[in-house]
Amino acid sequence: MDFVKISLLAVLCVVGIIIVRQLKSELAVPLAIGVSVVIVSMLCDELYDLAYTFYNFSQQANIDNEAVTCVIKVVGIGYLAEFTNNICVDANCKSVGDKVLLASKIAILFCALPMVDKLFGIIKDLAL
Repeated sequence: MDFVKISLLAVLCVVGIIIVRQLKSELAVPLAIGVSVVIVSMLCDELYDLAYTFYNFSQQANIDNEAVTCVIKVVGIGYLAEFTNNICVDANCKSVGDKVLLASKIAILFCALPMVDKLFGIIKDLAL
């Protein structure tokens, strides 16, 4: 990942957005969203490599892939929710962003349910 490129792109785009906001304010939000999407797309290959590395670690440690999948989904939901919330806040729609955060918390609970079920099964087996 070339964080320097991403940082430079972000700084240049922020300057551009500030200028656009003064000239045509209605174009500032779509420009900000577009820049955000470009930056996230620059990270996609690295995110794939990161997930693949986690699966390799789990195989070496003999950990169930389901647990790693759950962790990756939860982290992904969290990042996506934060990204979406920030876009909503930038567009002066904080209430919509708050609903996105609520939905993400519920989605995280649903992702974690299989792990909680396994945990309770282990506790039940230990108690017997």
